[in-house]
Amino acid sequence: MDLMNTLSTMADRIRAFPWSETELGPVEGWPPSLRAAVELMLPAQAQIVIFAGADYVALYNDAYAPTIGQKHPHALGRPAREYWAELWSDLEPLLAHVRQTGETVSAKDRPFYIHRDILPETVYFDISYSAIRDPAGKVHSVFCIVSETTERVRAFATESRLAAIVSSSDDAILGTDTAQCITDWNHGAEQLYGYRAEEVIGRSVTILVPAHRPHEEEEIMEKILAGERVEPHETQRVCKDGTLKDVSLTVSPIRDECGQVVGASKIARDISGRKEAERLQRVLMGELKHRVKNILANVQAIARQTFREVDPNAATVFSKRLQSLATAHDLLTQESWEGARISTVVAKILSVYDPGRFSMQGTDFTIPPRVVVAISLALHELATNAVKYGALKAPEGRVEISWNRTSEEQAGFELRWIERGGPAVTPPAAEGFGSVLIRDVLAAELGGEVELHYDPEGLTCIVRAPGEAEWES
Repeated sequence: MDLMNTLSTMADRIRAFPWSETELGPVEGWPPSLRAAVELMLPAQAQIVIFAGADYVALYNDAYAPTIGQKHPHALGRPAREYWAELWSDLEPLLAHVRQTGETVSAKDRPFYIHRDILPETVYFDISYSAIRDPAGKVHSVFCIVSETTERVRAFATESRLAAIVSSSDDAILGTDTAQCITDWNHGAEQLYGYRAEEVIGRSVTILVPAHRPHEEEEIMEKILAGERVEPHETQRVCKDGTLKDVSLTVSPIRDECGQVVGASKIARDISGRKEAERLQRVLMGELKHRVKNILANVQAIARQTFREVDPNAATVFSKRLQSLATAHDLLTQESWEGARISTVVAKILSVYDPGRFSMQGTDFTIPPRVVVAISLALHELATNAVKYGALKAPEGRVEISWNRTSEEQAGFELRWIERGGPAVTPPAAEGFGSVLIRDVLAAELGGEVELHYDPEGLTCIVRAPGEAEWES
């Protein structure tokens, strides 16, 4: 077994090393200054390596060993050019300068390209290389005190990149301490709020809080001090000129190296444009709803006058159909004409009937506007017919309504209307408008198919529609 691999400390390794086989010779022959330097180096907590003699033979302490990775412990007692070969062209001029001039060489965060583990890497050190002289005053060795700063340099580089990102971001980003005083202010914050950094740093962040939200910042800080992140939420902030801005605000805790919360990072995004668009959309939807209702009211008035002289009952039927259409339009207006959930459509159209007469079930999903109108009219006709001739005519009659996706890939759906418990059903001798609407108009609007089965125990209507792409086309 190799004795050097069984020793635990560099002091033991240095005492056991066969120095007589090296350029330095037996320890007894070393200059007193070198022996004193080694004695000083070994117990030190600082990272120290000595490159001794003309070949720069390496001696180092326990604190230094981890900095050379897999080179340890084999580098001990070997010329530096052997175990520092990959950086010898960089290291040798530094050592030679100390050896030739006796001057101390020092640097902060100096990079070295070193192969100490699996892959070569660039690492950083604070260095101080000074001379060890022999009794004649000639430089015999170089005493190197180093402190690896790789993590600090990389952290600083990361912080610098983040600072550059924050500084150039269009989002308003600011920092505060736990007393809610502003500590950081980027260009985006200047653009959004109108204050320059020198105008607000050191002031309370509450200068941005509207008077009608007096406790908002206190509530935010309570969450931050508890280590919580405040998820994006919509609020308002006051600009330098006194105007209110709608913003989406996210707040996160800032922690120190010990993990303690020392402040908060606030990111605000101007959503004034979106909020104004939403306000305008609401106005337009309200106007659309008002105009549609006016048109339907006018149509209904004309129908009453027209049907009064011909068939008063027809006026009632027509009026109810218009009401069904108006209900569909109300649903679409509520959803900004982006469609509606099928469960909502079914429930809304049938809300005028006794809910105990219906069972409704199915997977909920959104149907587009034209389908909302078509389904609404069809359900109205089915319910009207059920009251006149079908299940809803008898006290014990019931209607089962179910719907489901036919294919997740195609996003089609199937809706079933099944009547039970009503009078015996016989196929009609001639189709009325309601049947035509249900079968032909609905099928055309959906781009699918409609089946009407006049079974003796009750009417069954099956609606099959393709995917949303086909609906839109």
